[in-house]
Amino acid sequence: MAVRQASGVTVPVASRRIIGIACGAVIVAQMATTIYLPGMPALGAEIGASEGTLQLSVALFVVFAALPVVAWGRAAERFGRVPAFTAAGLCFVLASAGLALITNAPELLTLRVIQAIGAGGIAVVGRVMVKDLFSGAELARQLALLSMAFVVALGGGQVLGGILTSTLGWRAGFAVLAALAVAPIGLALRLRLPRPEPAPTGSARRLFGDRIFLAAAVAGGLGFAVIVVIQQRSAFVFADGFDLPPWVFGLFGVLYGAAYLGGATYVRRRVSGVGARAMMRQGAWIMLAGCVLITAVWTFEPPRAIALPIFLAGYVTTTFGQATLFPNSAAHAVSHLAAGGALAVSWCALIQQGLAGLASLTGPALTGLLAWSIAISVLAAVNVVVVTALSPTKG
Repeated sequence: MAVRQASGVTVPVASRRIIGIACGAVIVAQMATTIYLPGMPALGAEIGASEGTLQLSVALFVVFAALPVVAWGRAAERFGRVPAFTAAGLCFVLASAGLALITNAPELLTLRVIQAIGAGGIAVVGRVMVKDLFSGAELARQLALLSMAFVVALGGGQVLGGILTSTLGWRAGFAVLAALAVAPIGLALRLRLPRPEPAPTGSARRLFGDRIFLAAAVAGGLGFAVIVVIQQRSAFVFADGFDLPPWVFGLFGVLYGAAYLGGATYVRRRVSGVGARAMMRQGAWIMLAGCVLITAVWTFEPPRAIALPIFLAGYVTTTFGQATLFPNSAAHAVSHLAAGGALAVSWCALIQQGLAGLASLTGPALTGLLAWSIAISVLAAVNVVVVTALSPTKG
């Protein structure tokens, strides 16, 4: 049995099951950040962690989600997609359950690192399984579907986190994460996939000599970096800058989710005609426009009644731009590579998440909101330069 997509491509039911597993992986991996954000101030107060430590917990998550992705890719090549996905998922579940029981900052940081290793694993192996099925513009369309799953995590996770923090407390968020991650693991264990062919030797050297791969991966990484640096500070901007409670901050996640859904839908409808490279350029410019709006708030310091809508407009615009940029950057980076799909996807993920992690490490050092907003605008401007430098070939 197969299902025909709007693009005219017939997708077998087994392939739809794999896409569902990959979407589930995206949801739980990203919710490890979004469900956590509204509870950060309360968590810090209870376990005695400073704002800098809490921001570091976000940065460490991004960094350690990135660092082992190539190892996860090699595991997927050597042992198969399902064993690698299952191992990463169990790592994530155990760490998330442990985070619900922490009592001090060292436990928080240690378990966030372990949680990140698992999150990076399920996210990248899920993308590898999708890359096994599709290429070109259709790969970008399917990765945009993963972006729609990201919407659930971005908006729904933040809303859920705000509600849980305000009712049951911040610990409930980690318990919910552990429970949610069981579903994609269980579905993966029911798959029967053929063992992949071994990747050719020297894959990394060839990848880094491939201008299309490198530039597209860097573009996706810079866009991801902008979003991570905004998320890293957002809970404190709303709590301290706008004096809003966690549940209101959580409800704003609906706006970001709608923006990401809009961007992902735009990609799925238009990428076949426009091309991934052109849509990358559009996304980069939209992100820069959003960051400029955010910077304007702290440059001109208008009254709160004006500043809050402008800040939200900038955040929403930046999110829409990232939703347009990211799936196209990932697809454009790897779809022209015929062999070594798992390693190509994992190296792409390492570059993208690694750049975001490096940027997030600067977050605690950016003590002023003006300096913080200028930093994200500079990142967005650099990204415009990167995507403009890509080959003008459509694809």
